[in-house]
Amino acid sequence: MSFSFATCNRKSALGFIQKVYPSKKITDTKDSAGSLLDFVEKDIVRIQDPLMHGDNIEVIPGNKWVEDKVTREAVILACEVFHK
Repeated sequence: MSFSFATCNRKSALGFIQKVYPSKKITDTKDSAGSLLDFVEKDIVRIQDPLMHGDNIEVIPGNKWVEDKVTREAVILACEVFHK
């Protein structure tokens, strides 16, 4: 059994992402983390807490995650902004 400390709170998720990417300007806007945070707010995905998981946090399925290709691709696309 494993435990994951993650949030579906939009503001907390933004703070977690900003902590892991301090050299990038991460904001709650469409050109930045806004699309990913929309998924977080709907509890489709959650963002792990860097205080518990370190700098290698993951985007993990939330309570309303439904495994399908379209959702998975949309979440991956929303995460790509952090790797540019």
